[in-house]
Amino acid sequence: MVNIANPNLLNLSVCAGEQSDFADVQAVKTPQATDNWTPVAHDRLVNDFKSSIENSDLEIVQEHHTLHRYGQRYFGLFQVKGLNRKHGNDVGTVFGLRNSHDKSCRASVMAGDAPFVCTNMIFNNEIVLGRRHTVNIFRDLPNLLSRAIGALQESWVDADARIDRYKSVGIDDTQAHDLIIRAFRAGACGKTQVVDVVNQWHKPEHENFEGRDLWSLQNAFTNVYRGKRGFLDTPKKSQALTSVLDIYANARTQPQAELGFNVS
Repeated sequence: MVNIANPNLLNLSVCAGEQSDFADVQAVKTPQATDNWTPVAHDRLVNDFKSSIENSDLEIVQEHHTLHRYGQRYFGLFQVKGLNRKHGNDVGTVFGLRNSHDKSCRASVMAGDAPFVCTNMIFNNEIVLGRRHTVNIFRDLPNLLSRAIGALQESWVDADARIDRYKSVGIDDTQAHDLIIRAFRAGACGKTQVVDVVNQWHKPEHENFEGRDLWSLQNAFTNVYRGKRGFLDTPKKSQALTSVLDIYANARTQPQAELGFNVS
């Protein structure tokens, strides 16, 4: 739960799992490179990211590091602040970094929003960038990180417009239930999570989401996304959820025949 008196801080540990000191991250030994595989030190990825942030208009206000598989896998969350945005008092911006020494994933960066009243995350899938651990990875990493920061800042206009649109589209329980099933079929949640989403819709944990609109429904989903096991799947689920909710929101102002979506 966020301390609403200080909305610049989110409880990132709720999403990322048990915290590791950065000294522990620095202490992880990086394997030797081979002809076709060039592992990146976890702390090198973090430091390159921080350098990119320093060269932007953003500032890191909170960070959280997690190590898994005896240091073979790293995941970090970084809340940032900076440029003014329309809904800056409603949501915080969070970057996620991921890296591995066991070839389980690429060196990756993702970015998204988290409402200040809770630790729900919603990621725009187009801002999930990664680089395989091949020979030129050190050359390409700074550019990849800068691209992610630039894409995030450009996306704020669309993200804020989406929040406005979602808040303006009221729905009742029948419509919410239909959208939940549509979102499930699109891949926005697993079948075991459908009931949890329905419960979050009917009894939101936070009064800010008690409004009967698409914004509240989105946060019913993202509240279920919390937890370290499912967190890395959040970008893909977010994209699926956004696609369903965007179609529904647009159907309110466009002819239904063009969209093939029944909003009644």
